[in-house]
Amino acid sequence: MRRLSMLEMAARVMAPVGVAVAVTSPKADPEPLWPAEESAMASAQPKRRTEFANGRAAARKALQALGRAPSAVPMGDDRAPVWPRAVVGSISHDEKSCIAIVAERDRYQALGIDIEPALPLEAELFARICRPEELAWLRQLPFQSRGIVARRFFCAKEAIYKCQYTVSKEIFDFQSLSIVFDKQGGFEARLMRDVPGFAKGTVFQGLTNLVGEQLVSICYISEGVGEDSGFPTSVMG
Repeated sequence: MRRLSMLEMAARVMAPVGVAVAVTSPKADPEPLWPAEESAMASAQPKRRTEFANGRAAARKALQALGRAPSAVPMGDDRAPVWPRAVVGSISHDEKSCIAIVAERDRYQALGIDIEPALPLEAELFARICRPEELAWLRQLPFQSRGIVARRFFCAKEAIYKCQYTVSKEIFDFQSLSIVFDKQGGFEARLMRDVPGFAKGTVFQGLTNLVGEQLVSICYISEGVGEDSGFPTSVMG
């Protein structure tokens, strides 16, 4: 429980103003699913059902932290969470934690969060996750640190993908984003192709931090930032 509390506190520090955070254990005895959520897990294995239920429990805790009543969060046909009409959110889990973030829709257009074990990514996956310019940067690092940095790329790109998907409903691969990290864990990711709602060259910004034995990435899109704003190629996060 102490580890989960530390993760939740760290994520709250990472999250922007107005974004609520909640963390649960993926292995806890799950709360009952709400009727609207049941169909998604009708044929799921027990482990998957437990993870799903605890992820939804984190979502309801986050909704309460936002000052809203707990609600069903069904799975859509595209497998993405279906949030109550007035909020946006994102859910992620690994073997140790489920984490959810939510915010008011009139304040944020989209949120994305990802959590990953802070373990080196297998070298054979580097080229799948990283673009040529990212691979060139990895090769300049000490050999023993390349795997964990590649995992950081993966974690950040997952959070960005979830964030943009709320708007675009577009599926794309990791080669569609080119990321640069700063020394504080912040990142800028340039979109390398057009997707609905975002032009090629749009820059997503966010943060990736190491929290204990886990990597956490958060990306968000503030409401009103877009092609008609003063930042036509930037999505601030």
